[in-house]
Order: sequence, then C-alpha cells, then structure tokens
Amino acid sequence: MHVFDAAPGLEGGVDILRKFAPWLERFLEEEGGVGLVKASLGIMAFGAVLSALLGDFAIRAAVLVVVVLSWLALTLALLASRNKLKAKVELHRGLLSRYCDVIWDGWPTRFRIIRWEQVAVIEENGDTEEIITVQAKVEGADARFFRLRFGAGWDQPESYRKNVTTEVRNLLVDGTSGTSWDVTSYWLDDGRLNMLSHFHTPAEVGSSVRVQMKWRWPGKSIPLMVRRQPDLFTFRFGNPVEYASYRVILPKGFDAHFDAVNLDRKKHDFTIKRKDSTGRLEVELKIRNMPIDVKIGMRLEIKK
Repeated sequence: MHVFDAAPGLEGGVDILRKFAPWLERFLEEEGGVGLVKASLGIMAFGAVLSALLGDFAIRAAVLVVVVLSWLALTLALLASRNKLKAKVELHRGLLSRYCDVIWDGWPTRFRIIRWEQVAVIEENGDTEEIITVQAKVEGADARFFRLRFGAGWDQPESYRKNVTTEVRNLLVDGTSGTSWDVTSYWLDDGRLNMLSHFHTPAEVGSSVRVQMKWRWPGKSIPLMVRRQPDLFTFRFGNPVEYASYRVILPKGFDAHFDAVNLDRKKHDFTIKRKDSTGRLEVELKIRNMPIDVKIGMRLEIKK
C-alpha cells in the first residue's frame, strides 16, 4: 500500500519540478550567482529543519531527493543562462568586429610603420608565445583603434583556439610597458583571429604610437615541432613599413633548415641569419621598405 500511495506523490513532485525550473531560470537571470547561492542555501536549510522536526526516515529520504533534484535544476538553469549569455557576447563581438572593419577599410586612417619587431618563442610541444613591438606614425585621420589579424597557418581545432590569450600595452619612451589597452577579438571563418586594440583617446594625425602586443597560442607550431613539416613564419602589411624583423627562437637542442619566402635579393633589402648564443637556435629575418600587401617571411624545417 505504501508503495502505490507514494507513486502519485512522486509524479506530483516531478510536475512541480517541471514548473519550478523555468521560474528558477528567470530568477537566476535576475539575481545571478548570488541568487544561486541563496536558493541552494534555502533549499538545504528547509530540508534540514524539516528532517530535524519530523525525524522520519522517509521524510529524510524525500528531502534528500528534493535537494538532489533541486541542485540538478539549479545546474541546468545556470548552464542555460550561461549559454545564452555566451551567445549574446559572441554576437556582439562579431558585430563590433564587423563595423570596425568597415571603419578601418573605408576611412582614411592609416599607420606608417616605422619599426616592427616580432619574436616567436616556440616550445617543444608546439606552444608559441609571440611579442610584437611597434612604433608607428598616424597618417590620414585620427586613429581610434589598431587592427591586427593573425593565424596558426593550419586547420587548428577550436580546443586550441579558445585558449589563446592576448595582451596589448602602451610602450613608453624608455622602453618600459605602460597601461593595458582594451582589446576585442573575433575568430574569422579562415581561422585567423581578428584583434582590435582600442586607444584610450584618439591618436591625432602626425602623432607617434608605440605599442607592445603579446599573445600565447597553444599548439600554434605543431606542424613544425610535432609533425616535423616545413612551417611558414610570415607577415603582410597593408600600410608602408620602413623596417621589420621576425625572430624565431626554437627549443633548446633543436636545429633547422630555413629560407626566405617571397623575397628577392635583387629587389628587396633584407637579411636572414641564424645564431645560437643563448643555447637555443634563433633565425631572424630583417627587411627594410617592405612591399605592401605581399606575404613575406621565412620557411623553417626541423633537422632530423
């Protein structure tokens, strides 16, 4: 008799829980994480008081089931709210990136790159940390942001891309780093990261800008280090560049073949050299008066 009597109550509890979940989701959207804590503590406190007063094993078991189901409802509601928020953030980031691209491509704001120095430090598992130091002059119109697009150069899984971290800082005259910039980024369909670095105040025409950008990219150099395939280290600019360098630092104990990409000694003023003064092989490309809208750089291959 007790078994059959309990079934209708269980169905009623499930029905209550089904109605409770949508209300809980709305509650969490309004209250946030604090609401989650309040609701959880309230449920557990109620169960504890009821169990202490009645002292019946069935009551304790029922309270335990309610607590577990309530935690499940709380978790599901929180995940649903998080997914909705994440989707909104991605939408807004995409729209911001798109309209900034319209401004960048349509307005006369241009940067003349006086000096571009890029260093890539590669680990044995392919993880790569890059530091870029830029000195530029604003031409055409006041600048409000700086756009940079970069990619791994291979079809990299999203699990790697979601762990990419970036940092942009103002660089002082004495070479020390200043305050950080606001950065918004968005992944393009071709696997590149569209990174927008926003000035605190617009940079006026004729003014000089000094910026240091850093990013850590897990698995960026897997083709080179793990698969032992030739890998490209290139850059391309849409604006004039007076001087640029790209230095690749390999893990200790590794050596590499290398050659230039899209560079002709009769047409371009460049050098590409290797050195091993730190115990790690460094291959560096230096070029003056870079061609515009041409991908140039180096191709490296680990010696077997």
